[in-house]
Amino acid sequence: MNIEQIFEKRLDRNINGVVKAEQTDDASAWIELDEYVITRELEGHLRHFFESYVPATGPDRIRMENKIGVWVSGFFGSGKSHFIKILSYLLSNRKVSHNGTERHAYSFFEDKIKDALFLADINKAVHHPTEVILFNIDSRANVDDKEDAILKVFLKVFNERVGYCADFPHIAHLERELAKRGQYDAFKTAFATITDSSWEKERDSYYFISDEMAEALSQATGQSVDASRQWVEQLDKNFPLDINNFCQWVKEWLDENGKNILFMVDEVGQFIGKNTQMMLKLQTITENLGVICGGRAWVIVTSQADINAAIGGMSSRDGQDFSKIQGRFSTRLQLSSSNTSEVIQKRLLVKTDAAKPALAKVWQEKGDILRNQLAFDPTTTASLRPYTSEEEFIDNYPFVPWHYQILQKVFESIRTKGAAGKQLAMGERSQLEAFQTAAQQISPQGLDSLVPFWRFYAAIESFLEPAVSRTITQACQNGILDEFDGNLLKTLFLIRYVDVLKSTLDNLVTLSIDKIDTDKVELRRRVEKSLNKLEREMLIARVEDKYVFLTNEEKEIENEIRNVEVDFSAINKKLASIIFDDILKNRKYRYPANKQDFDISRFLNGHPLDGAMLNDLVVKILTPKDPTYDFYDNDAACRPYTSEGDGCILIRLPADARTWTDIDLVVQTEKFLRDNAGQRPEQASLLSEKARENSVREKMLRVQLESLIAEADVWAIGERLPKKSSTPSSIVDEACRYVIENTFAKLKMLRPFNGDIAREIHALLTVENDAELDLGELEESNPDAMREVETWVSMNIEFNKPVYLRDILNHFARRPYGWPEEEVKLLVARLARKGKFSFSQQNNNIERKQVWELFNNSRRHSELRLHKIRRHDESQIRKAAQTMAEIAQQPFSEREEPALVEHIRQVFNDWKQELNVFKAKAEGGNNPGKDEIESGLRLLNSILSEKEDFALIEKVTSQVNELLDFSEDRENLVDFYRKQFATWQKLGAALNGSFKSNRSALEKDAVAVKALGELENIWQMPEPYKHLNRITPLIEQVQNVNHQLVEQHRQHALERIDARIEESRQRLQEAHATSELQNSVLLPMQKARKRAEVSQSIPEIQAEQQETMALQTDAEKKINQWIDELRKKQEAQLRAANEAKRAAESQQTYVVVEKPVIQPVPKKTHLVNVASEMRKATGGEVLETAEQVEKALDTLRTSLLAAIEAGDRIRLQ
Repeated sequence: MNIEQIFEKRLDRNINGVVKAEQTDDASAWIELDEYVITRELEGHLRHFFESYVPATGPDRIRMENKIGVWVSGFFGSGKSHFIKILSYLLSNRKVSHNGTERHAYSFFEDKIKDALFLADINKAVHHPTEVILFNIDSRANVDDKEDAILKVFLKVFNERVGYCADFPHIAHLERELAKRGQYDAFKTAFATITDSSWEKERDSYYFISDEMAEALSQATGQSVDASRQWVEQLDKNFPLDINNFCQWVKEWLDENGKNILFMVDEVGQFIGKNTQMMLKLQTITENLGVICGGRAWVIVTSQADINAAIGGMSSRDGQDFSKIQGRFSTRLQLSSSNTSEVIQKRLLVKTDAAKPALAKVWQEKGDILRNQLAFDPTTTASLRPYTSEEEFIDNYPFVPWHYQILQKVFESIRTKGAAGKQLAMGERSQLEAFQTAAQQISPQGLDSLVPFWRFYAAIESFLEPAVSRTITQACQNGILDEFDGNLLKTLFLIRYVDVLKSTLDNLVTLSIDKIDTDKVELRRRVEKSLNKLEREMLIARVEDKYVFLTNEEKEIENEIRNVEVDFSAINKKLASIIFDDILKNRKYRYPANKQDFDISRFLNGHPLDGAMLNDLVVKILTPKDPTYDFYDNDAACRPYTSEGDGCILIRLPADARTWTDIDLVVQTEKFLRDNAGQRPEQASLLSEKARENSVREKMLRVQLESLIAEADVWAIGERLPKKSSTPSSIVDEACRYVIENTFAKLKMLRPFNGDIAREIHALLTVENDAELDLGELEESNPDAMREVETWVSMNIEFNKPVYLRDILNHFARRPYGWPEEEVKLLVARLARKGKFSFSQQNNNIERKQVWELFNNSRRHSELRLHKIRRHDESQIRKAAQTMAEIAQQPFSEREEPALVEHIRQVFNDWKQELNVFKAKAEGGNNPGKDEIESGLRLLNSILSEKEDFALIEKVTSQVNELLDFSEDRENLVDFYRKQFATWQKLGAALNGSFKSNRSALEKDAVAVKALGELENIWQMPEPYKHLNRITPLIEQVQNVNHQLVEQHRQHALERIDARIEESRQRLQEAHATSELQNSVLLPMQKARKRAEVSQSIPEIQAEQQETMALQTDAEKKINQWIDELRKKQEAQLRAANEAKRAAESQQTYVVVEKPVIQPVPKKTHLVNVASEMRKATGGEVLETAEQVEKALDTLRTSLLAAIEAGDRIRLQ
């Protein structure tokens, strides 16, 4: 039994793999209805549709007016077009004939659907009068219609169905208008009589028969020929095309015919695409048809599920608009690709009863083999599975379950990537036809055969772009490739853009299996050989572990890349970047025993990567790219090479052909892309893909190099090292460790510090009190290492060579020491703490506690210079201690220089702090000791500025006399500013306060004058310390006299002030003054009195007395003003009374005029300044003659009498 014989239906029969809306002949319709497979999924969609549609066939259809839209979506090849076409047959209950047999569409489904209730719903819908209009909108639209395309197509197919002109809607409108008037048949008869031809035949060329139309219209309507001609000429201008009118015309037709109507529109999604206006028109047509036609007109459309993938270039806004349109369709049916496999099985792969046992036997014998043979590698998604059961094997044979899924992806990818022509892109080929074609190719073979994937190529070959198909055809005919190579190339083309399956070697072997018992190992060898051949011919490219089919453009680019010339340095640079930067990474090696970091000098193929200076560790890697590579293929060459000088590490990588070819290709591709950046806009996407591929290739190259390093031979300082590690970094680490432990002789001299080393260094440098540190441990912790550092530093200093911290760290980090930097810094800190070294920065000595900052900043290690500290002998220390005891008047018993210096600094710092306090007080006024304070501070600062202990003691010894003098001055200063400063401030306050203001009065008292003189003498003394005890008694003497004088003057002043206040109060009462006037007069005088009561200054008391005199004068002026106002009021009253009296007399009437009561007005006070009046009379200050006296008296008399005569009283001033 061969494959052709196992199928129930002939493999070579005509299967219409692609459903076309317009292909409705009986033969096609019969096949489509007869072979239509209702899968579980399709039955669910049919149920959903009829549940929505059946109410529209009954009396409740008015409620369906907002639910008349059906949106059928699905991916390419999912059967959308077939689905709505079958619906069109069903709903119109299409009658079809085949070989003399007639059947209605409904009858085909009686065997396909087993649910009686569901069949009843279908039967109800089918037997309701329904007009179905099925059309592909793209094929029926005019390219010039643009935004009105949707409406015009709907109107076109409607007009066509009801018998009106389809191509010219205004002609159809004429026909519709005539039909409404009952004149359409008369018009057609008249036209036929006039033209000897039918109206339906001639109406599409109405431009040429306008006269005949006018004459026929005239006869049918009774109008004149001219009126009819004008009507014809205005047809296209007066045509009212809009959505509302269209829906009204549909409603009129439905009312007239009593039917439902269904507009079934195929591929509407791709047609409207991103056109927002078209989207809105479709939405409005659907909504208006539902409302205006009352649920009797339905719109059913199909669209790609992923519309962006179908048309491309949709923005998020376009996608949102498209989703809104879909939302207007209340019934939405989504067809999936899983539906496809079931259809193919039932339409093509159903087996005969005889074949099933034969296939079952094959499965029973070879099921396990099939599972293993047809499994993909672990990188492939789990959904791509081989057979899982006997039943699945029988249903799908000779195909494998994953064929459906992969082929679906092939069709989608070829269409979206532009490898296919328009027909495939528009769905003109189907998976059903591809499976039929593949099965036909192996139909003569036995039941041990399977379909290799390349067999599907024939089904799409004729629909590929010529450039693509020509590439494969020419490759298969070039004489270098054999048939197997060509078939493998076809497989690679088919899966070029399939994302669910990687084109790895193992997967290609699985796709190439054509026999159940294929030797997979031999097939793998054959496939690998073929791949190498295809790669050499530049028909494919290897990216990572995948093999990729190359288009013509890609081949041209690949050829250009391989011809790019790159020099050795570029390849070496890339290799170095991958090996040292990406794989090995570290430029240092940390020795685990002491955590010391050792710099590594790196070499690749003889070229240094870190400059000419060699570090203690040198790693050299040799690859086949080095011309001397073959010379170092034995121990005899490598041992001496790695022993030269301080020795090095040599790693010789194996000669793997693929790796060293790939590095060339990586560098060539980089250079090609760099040279062509921005130069080829038409190839931008291809170049971007090449960049991505090269990035992947470089990642794979890194993996390959890691493997080669793990396999490489390693030599170090003359010895081949055994392989103890498997990772590149650990291999290098082992070699570095071997070098260190065999070349650093004094490495173990250092005992590592156990603890926080940074904290220990900080404490040694900054803690002031030695008691807080265990200095005894300094000798025992690392004596040999400390001695080594001290000796090296001292020796360099003795030879007048400056030594910086950086020099020490560098020296002891290198061979033969290899000591960690932090450990060496700790040794230096310990030596400094022991007083062995001091520090300076930029020629300025710095204290030990300031050194921590520089220790902690590696960039400043070269600024920190070390100096050997000088020391005094024991007798010099004893003498200095005695000197300080005499100066400070306290014991100095220290016998060690650091302790003595610390005591000296403590004493002098205390004195300095004390002097600064005195200085702040002294600067506040006339205070003694300013010069002594300044000179003392200068002396102390000059001594304390010495940073070295040795220099400080030298300074103290050389300035003993100055220090002794200052010590005496300090005693006076301490006594004055600590004990007598308050008394001194009291003296200043007395002399510059009350004593000063009352000085003229005090000078009239002999006791006071004498005491004041003595106080002023003390105040002016530069060193008044011996006289300070006299200040208080002298102040008391002056204060007693001062108090008596002040009280005498106060008593006199208060008597005069009180008299003036009382006199002013009486005047106010006489004048009947208001309270406001009284307050304004008396209050200032009372305030002056209060000030006089408390003042201790005689001039101030006298001034207050004079102030009240002036205030009294001001008071008189205010009272006079008040009296003037009173007089004016009385005068006004008198005038008013007199005028009233005169008016009564002039009228000779007897009227009693009441005389106003006039209160007595007090007299004003006339102020007379006697001296001023005299000066006016004589014109001078001096009277010399009797005549001048008489004249002055006459003038004064005249002034006084004038005031008396005016009714005023006089106050002499």
